[in-house]
Amino acid sequence: MINITARGFELKQGAKDGIEKELHRIEKMLPENAAFDVTLKKQKDGYECDITVKHFGSFIRGEAKADKIEPVIDEAVDDLKRKIRKLKTYFVDKKRKGGIDEIADAMNDLSEEVTMDNFDELYFESVDITRRKSIALNMMTDDEAVVQMEMLGHSFFVYLGVDGETKVIYKRKSGYGLLICE
Repeated sequence: MINITARGFELKQGAKDGIEKELHRIEKMLPENAAFDVTLKKQKDGYECDITVKHFGSFIRGEAKADKIEPVIDEAVDDLKRKIRKLKTYFVDKKRKGGIDEIADAMNDLSEEVTMDNFDELYFESVDITRRKSIALNMMTDDEAVVQMEMLGHSFFVYLGVDGETKVIYKRKSGYGLLICE
């Protein structure tokens, strides 16, 4: 499934067809049920493209910025292909086949949705929260969480450890850090 969203401009059918054509080539590299979310944004200095692949709790994101619409799509697709190859190399060459997807699928019933309820409204009324996000925690090992964090391009990642503890893995200047929630 491919979901294409344009923000700040009208996306022409030709561009949509081009995106779908490029992503169908990538689909061959992924499992059957993978879904694509493509977001194109018009900005002051050009365009921004974000392509996220979702499959059973695993995410891979390709991003790019460029002056024109065609190059930004091509660069985001290339970034996504590079990350998919990196992930496949990680699993195949390191003999870690399918770990993230299998654990996330098998332990899907144990995942919890993280919510803040009214905590910030009660205690931080002066703080301007510009975005709120609810996430479903997926069960995985620390190594798999590092791979997911790198694939998303984030500096931290929240997940449910195989021992049932909520954990946060984060980048440090040298290596990674791990927070275990009590």
